[in-house]
Amino acid sequence: MRKLLLAAVLLGTACSAQVDSNNANQAEAQANAAAPAAAAAAGKIDDKTDLLTFHLAWPAEVGAIPALVEAIRGPALEHKAEMLANAKSDKAEREASNYPFHAYEVSNDYKVAGSTPQFLSLYDEWFEDTGGAHPMHGTNALLWDKQANKEVKFADMFTGGLAQINALFGKAYCAALDAERAKRREGETYGGPDDPFNQCPKFEELILIPKAGTNGAAFGTLWFHADPYVGGPYAEGDYDVELPMSAAAIAALKPEYRASFAAK
Repeated sequence: MRKLLLAAVLLGTACSAQVDSNNANQAEAQANAAAPAAAAAAGKIDDKTDLLTFHLAWPAEVGAIPALVEAIRGPALEHKAEMLANAKSDKAEREASNYPFHAYEVSNDYKVAGSTPQFLSLYDEWFEDTGGAHPMHGTNALLWDKQANKEVKFADMFTGGLAQINALFGKAYCAALDAERAKRREGETYGGPDDPFNQCPKFEELILIPKAGTNGAAFGTLWFHADPYVGGPYAEGDYDVELPMSAAAIAALKPEYRASFAAK
């Protein structure tokens, strides 16, 4: 009888240990599964020296995609190294000529314009000050295919490329741009009709950014961004025009991309 009781006690202890072990393994597995989500956080790099103030930031949606983080970090850090070298050379030349030197500044802030099951659309608001007449700023676009894990150029999504985008949106864009110019200029003009600031920019000069609504189901808007000196003089700043995607524009997309867009 004692042997039977002892065996039962030992068996119960072993089962309890096995349950505890299983629970621990399950908890560890859950923690590991949650780790990628926890790692999907916004990121930034800030560095300030007497030569250069550097800033780079990206949202959590980027942090969830390691390859995209590297696609942003790599070129930014290369540019930082170039700017440091330029600032060092500039400082030496200015000191030799008894001119004051002001530290350079470089900033890139990536933000989300829209996200669909297949794509993440980003825009980069950049700023640079190298001690010239005035700082420069602008916007860049980055469209990431989450399924293929690579960048895709928006114009390459159309069967006819940039020329087809121009044919689809050109007239509406130029009319909207001229209306905004007239509003800002309040009757002032720049030379004659041949003045670049009175003409419609070429589409290769514009930044094209697909935008999605808050539900993120599909891209329904195309954002046309013109940096300073593209849509108008520096003093007028950026020009932004948003136009709805149309059925004709979606039909012009390559078949594999059409599901990510919706006509308004």
